[in-house]
Amino acid sequence: MSAETPVPDLEAPDPEPTPVRRACVVQLGGRAFAVDVADAREVVVLDATTPVPGAPASVLGVMNLRGNVLPVVEARLLLGLPVPAAPGRGHALVLADGERRAAILIERVLGLTAFETVRPLTERGDHEGLAAGELTAGSGGPATLLDARAVLAALRRPWNAASGGS
Repeated sequence: MSAETPVPDLEAPDPEPTPVRRACVVQLGGRAFAVDVADAREVVVLDATTPVPGAPASVLGVMNLRGNVLPVVEARLLLGLPVPAAPGRGHALVLADGERRAAILIERVLGLTAFETVRPLTERGDHEGLAAGELTAGSGGPATLLDARAVLAALRRPWNAASGGS
């Protein structure tokens, strides 16, 4: 054997690990919905909202979040889910898409869960255009993964239509 014979590398490098994503799982209309944590900013206690005259029915008002005005939205209307008789109190999940932000009312936080894959929706419904698919929540049950960009865009549509914009 010559001095120039290469020695085989006994330790092959580990393959790149699949990045695990995380989602905030919340309850809406008695069902589990998830939002990728990259699109969720925080969960806030909703004390008071200020009504916005002429706002679409899904907009309950605005709130002051550390000096920023933030729309508070009843997303269950967009998702075709039952809405409680007296909405407007409780908790809200703040969604963001770049500079666009809104707080959607939630019934409660179910937890955080890690996921690697998103399956196609098993149940079709009014939320189909707002959902990216389905994942398995930490409880082992399914959760519909919402597309935060699509939800925020859907919230703007009634205003855009009223103002003649797109």
